[in-house]
Amino acid sequence: MSFTHALTLARYNWPLYLVAFSGAIIGTVVALNGHSFLAFRVAGTLGALIAVWYAAASFLAFHAMFDRSRLLGGTWLGELISESPARCIQISVFLEATTLPIAMVFPQAEVILLDLFRPELMTEPAVTRARQIAKPTHAISSTIDSLPVEDGWSDATVITLAAHEIRLKSKREQLFRELQRVTAHSGSIIVVEHLRNVAALLAFGPGLFHFYPRSEWIRLARQAKLSLKSEIAITPFVHVFQFTPEQNHASP
Repeated sequence: MSFTHALTLARYNWPLYLVAFSGAIIGTVVALNGHSFLAFRVAGTLGALIAVWYAAASFLAFHAMFDRSRLLGGTWLGELISESPARCIQISVFLEATTLPIAMVFPQAEVILLDLFRPELMTEPAVTRARQIAKPTHAISSTIDSLPVEDGWSDATVITLAAHEIRLKSKREQLFRELQRVTAHSGSIIVVEHLRNVAALLAFGPGLFHFYPRSEWIRLARQAKLSLKSEIAITPFVHVFQFTPEQNHASP
């Protein structure tokens, strides 16, 4: 059983684990040295348990998402896109756990890789740390509001675990309009994202607010004149939306 990706992601998020383990130690000390103050002992015990829970739960969630699931294999793309596309775009921040082997899934397709990372818009420290040691890629550095691809070029546009890193609402809206622009009228837009849901709460605690609810992705699609064709949950922590231009599919 491999924990490769989980260990890598834990390394990128080391300050959070440091806080969790420090909280566990402090809580344990308070619980054991609360003397006759029952409230102190209870508070210390609860604090230690919560800290240990979120440290373990987040690590196991990373393991479930990236080491145990079929997410990074990408074969599920063939289930959503039944006809092999001639031209594809993959949009990502190009970390190991956010990159799909699209060229292997669709070997006959021409593939363009677009790197969406922008430190001024993607302010999560873990992403910045990960990018500093990321392997070089052949991806084209791209701006959110002007993808360097001509109108309607792509038969399948895939964006993986990158859109939630854009913290400004207006910039997310611009991105979805660009996804619509570069995708052919008969094509698909595949959005792979975390959701703000019960599973995220149990695994990441307050960190769930770094993600967006399903309603936000539907809203972004609608404002970009995209319709929801299908969706699948690869794990409770990773959701996949397939959108199409509205004229090609009835609105959900």
